[in-house]
Amino acid sequence: MKKIRIGVIGMGSRAYSLILPLMSEQFKERVEITAVYDPEPLKREFAARTVKSDSLKLFDDREEFLKSGLDLVMVCTPQSGHAENTIAALEAGIDVFLEKPMARTAAECQAIMDAEKKSGKNVFMGFNLRHHPVCCEIAGMVNSEKIGHVQQIICTDFYNGGYSYFRRWHRLTRNSGGLAVEKGCHSIDQINRFARSVPVRVSAFGGLDRFLPDKEGADYCSECGKKESCPYFMDMDKAEESTTNATGIPAVVVNGGQKLDMCVFNSDKDTFDNHTIMIEYANGCRAVLAECFTSSVKSTSGRQFVLNGWDGQIWAEMSNRRIRFYPNAPSQGKMEPEEINIPPAPGNHGGADNLMLEYVISCLETGKKNTEMLTLDGYYSVAVAEAAEIAVLEKRIVELTPPQL
Repeated sequence: MKKIRIGVIGMGSRAYSLILPLMSEQFKERVEITAVYDPEPLKREFAARTVKSDSLKLFDDREEFLKSGLDLVMVCTPQSGHAENTIAALEAGIDVFLEKPMARTAAECQAIMDAEKKSGKNVFMGFNLRHHPVCCEIAGMVNSEKIGHVQQIICTDFYNGGYSYFRRWHRLTRNSGGLAVEKGCHSIDQINRFARSVPVRVSAFGGLDRFLPDKEGADYCSECGKKESCPYFMDMDKAEESTTNATGIPAVVVNGGQKLDMCVFNSDKDTFDNHTIMIEYANGCRAVLAECFTSSVKSTSGRQFVLNGWDGQIWAEMSNRRIRFYPNAPSQGKMEPEEINIPPAPGNHGGADNLMLEYVISCLETGKKNTEMLTLDGYYSVAVAEAAEIAVLEKRIVELTPPQL
């Protein structure tokens, strides 16, 4: 069987984490990374040191990259480049894997959907949680009506490393669309999935409350006199040593020559460090998503889902891969739950990355229609997140506009 020729746009940490499994035993006889486009020379060197193949071609020109005989383009840039690069690949007649979120705004998502329809090619929307065994089990329970009509969904996502967003490109809305888009899109997509309906309106509260300017600090940790007392201090020498040891590639290459120890307080930023989002669906389901980047508790880091249905409840913790089902029992005493423990799966993100890549590659190999990684889902996750950003800034409920299909 002829190998699928894959090209990557944007050689950052996410591209690296996807390329590695594609070179593993699971895929190496089925796919080949043949091209990488990135305008930054050090990032192209990062790609060359990662792939280590004589057949790999490195490009600083996107048009030449798209002419290199590709079967699939993987767009792994910051989302400021998602729409432009995805549309260019579609117009070149190439299928696309698009890393989440789909784009910064619903309007950019619509432009991608229009290009996808016009081209007749596929965009595989890269929500790896759609393939996470815990989320798949919850979706199966919901679809089988185990808890009946889903009335309410609560999701909490407390990422202990959330502070790091404020020293990276994500801190600027022009790059990310805001952290409700960048980080919240994963959870919103799953909430949309479990609600089994279309989101129609959004309200939200949030703000930048913790990571405010510190007059006593410096712009970078390496220049700061508070390094002994600041819990967010980054030792650049140790961080770079760790990166080099983990990848086998010099950290200056992996990082593209950028300084990574920007002060989380004094960095220029316009994103929120906490938000609480409320969503209402056409079928009467209502949901809440709470994300807090000011909390750095490692033992509670991760997502939790609670689903209240007319016939029961689901409590799920992704970090320990445990799901508990409680049937509704009016007038009865306390009942022990049905407990489901999801076994570990190989690969990053709880095995979700490998399962997601398997789906994409299998579709390309067999010509199977993409039914699981749809741009429509990408649109609604961004539309909800964008509406949440607007709701916070304008202190109002935002009505969602359905996409033009």
